Order: sequence, then C-alpha cells, then structure tokens
Amino acid sequence: MKHSRILQIQIYLNIVIAIVMLTNYHTIKDWIYIGILIIVILINKFIKISQVVNIVFLPMIFVDQFGCFIDLLIKDLPKLTVILFWIYFVGTIFVLIPVVLVEYGKIEKPIFRLIASVWVTYMLSVIGSPLYLRTLSQASVLVGLNRSGIVYGLTTLVYGYIVLKKWGYKFSLNLNTAFFSKRKNMIVFLLLVGCTIYIVLCEVFSNMALNLQELLWSWDFSLINPFDSIYFREPWRVLFDAIDAGIGEETVRYINILILLMIFKNKNNQIAYAIVVSSILFALPHIGSAFAGEHRFSLLGTILQVINSFGFGCFMATLFLYSGKIWIPMIIHALNDFLVFSITPLGTNNAGIFYSEIGQVLKVLIFVFIWIIFAIITFTKNKDIIRNNVQILTRVQKTDLTISRSKL
Repeated sequence: MKHSRILQIQIYLNIVIAIVMLTNYHTIKDWIYIGILIIVILINKFIKISQVVNIVFLPMIFVDQFGCFIDLLIKDLPKLTVILFWIYFVGTIFVLIPVVLVEYGKIEKPIFRLIASVWVTYMLSVIGSPLYLRTLSQASVLVGLNRSGIVYGLTTLVYGYIVLKKWGYKFSLNLNTAFFSKRKNMIVFLLLVGCTIYIVLCEVFSNMALNLQELLWSWDFSLINPFDSIYFREPWRVLFDAIDAGIGEETVRYINILILLMIFKNKNNQIAYAIVVSSILFALPHIGSAFAGEHRFSLLGTILQVINSFGFGCFMATLFLYSGKIWIPMIIHALNDFLVFSITPLGTNNAGIFYSEIGQVLKVLIFVFIWIIFAIITFTKNKDIIRNNVQILTRVQKTDLTISRSKL
C-alpha cells in the first residue's frame, strides 16, 4: 500500500476519532479538528496548498487526537490501563510516519526544511499531554514514564531518521569516521568529556554552593536525590524526562545543524554559522518556561535560562561536529538534566553565593562564557576533523527525490 493511501486512511480515521471525542466532551477543539481534516480532504488535488496545510496541521492533530482517544478508552476500560498505555506509547512514536514520508519528504529547499522541522519538533514538545492513569500508583514506573515527555523525544528521533533519509541524508548516532583510530584524538576527546562533566557538576552545584570550595569540588551529593525532587512528584519522571531531553533535543540539534550547513554551504564561515544559529534555535523554545510547566520561571529566570541554553548549545553543537557522535551530547545533556531535576528541597539554599538576582545573572554569564570559550577552543584546534565530519554528515545518499532530479 502506498504511503499516500495510508495517510488518507489516517485522515479519515482521525475524523471518526474527532466525532467520537466531540460526542463525549463537546469541545471547540474537536470542531476545529473536524473542520481542518475536511479541508485537507477537499484541497487534496491542489498539491502545493495541500502540502503546506498538511505539514502545518496534521502532525498536531494526529498526536493530540491519538493521545486523547487512548485517554478516553482508559477512562471507559480502566482494567486495560496498562495495555492501552503501551498502545499509546508505541503508537505515538510512529503516528507521524505517513505524513513525514508523504509531505515532509517532498520539501526541497533547505530553508523550508528548517522551518518545517522547527515547527514539528516544537509542536511535539508542547502539544502532548500525559494520560490520566487513575488505577496506578504515583510511584510506579509507568506513571513516571507517562508524566515525562520521553515518548515525544522518541517520536522526534523517529522523525529525524525518516525525514533525513527522505531528504537524501543519513541519520547516524556514529558518523563513519576514523576519529578514534588515533590515540591523540582519543586522549584529547576523553579530556574534553571529562572537563565537560566537571563543568556540568560545577554549574548544577552552583545553585547550592555556600562558598567557592562547594562550587568547585566539595559537592554535597546528598542534595541530589531523584526520589525527593523539588520539581517532580513522580520519582521515575526525573530519569525519563532527562532521557527525553537528551534524545529529543539533541536529535533536533542534529537535524538543524545538517540543514543549516546546507543553507550556509556557500558561506566562508559555514560551520560557525550553523553552530551559532542551531544554538539560537535550541535556546529560544526555553522562553516557554515563563508560561508553561509545573514550575514557571520569572521573567528574569526565563531570560537567563535562554542565555544559558545558548552557551550550552554552542558547546554541544561543537562537540557533536568534533566527535561525529551525537550520542555523546545526548548522554551529557541527559546527565545535566538528571542532576538538575534531582535537586531536593534542601538544595534550594537561600544563602548560596549566587542566590541574589545579581548573583544569578553573574552565574549565568560565567558559565555561558565558559561554554562558549570551550566551543571556540574545540572548534579552532580541530578544524580539519570538524570539516571532515561535516563532509560526511552532509553527504547525499540516493533517494526518490535525488533520482527524480537526476532524470530532469
């Protein structure tokens, strides 16, 4: 069966689901979804317009409606909660495949690819909501898995793999390089990773440090406990949300860097531009911290988080291009978030050296400076390695799109 046919069936199924949801909840949202889906069917023959509408609306509708429908089934069939949860978890990961293959895969211009990818990955980070697992203990692994965003991180990973393949590229956790074949590269890399983990620890404990000693080496790990987190009631959510950030956000970084390298391919500072712009794209969604979530940030806190995310993003992007291994930034990112999410109530020290607003600004500026300096040093000292990895990363494979171009 052709992918376009599967997508058409999925659209009709979502109309049925929207009607079912409407009869149960009578929400304006479901009326809007029905209207959009009917429009999608009616404009199907207008290829360009149809593609834009499908790219903008279908991912949002498919993800949201699938979750809401499973939630309704759990409400009516509570004894099947565990089975229905796993159907939801696996189904969500693969629900976007038809629209990605049919519509996203046809996008040719790099700038439009970037816009489409930024849209769908951002949508995945905000549209989804956890199921209401009434019959399960709040301390259970499934509740932590459900309350976290890991399902959307995995959905992003699947999206990245499929869409890059359709565009003629290869999504690889390990680029095919001879990076580790040289002992010097291995030693330098291990030192770099060691320094990175050290900086992560310093930054995490800077929120609790009473003096310079507690900031730099005398860390009190009793203040880090995922089962007593100040951020989340569900203990397992700390782990799964950290993994979600590592997988989802670093997959987005991989996609954005690759597309940006193609956008800036004729620029002298192609790689530097890709690193900086991808870091801006990584930082900006953190503005949402001021409006959503269980622990909303103040205006100053949100601004500082965006700035800090930019600095961290610059180094993670450079580390990826240097090592050719996206799984390394994934692990470091997950470790960073795990430590942050695991801070206990005792860890929110009102007498810390950076507790005041001026102290918070100073702390962020210090660590952003450190991350950017590390990125610059890594980039300037390893230009040949990074250029080689960029060539491998942007190497075009044979796809339906590239084959059709060659025939013209």
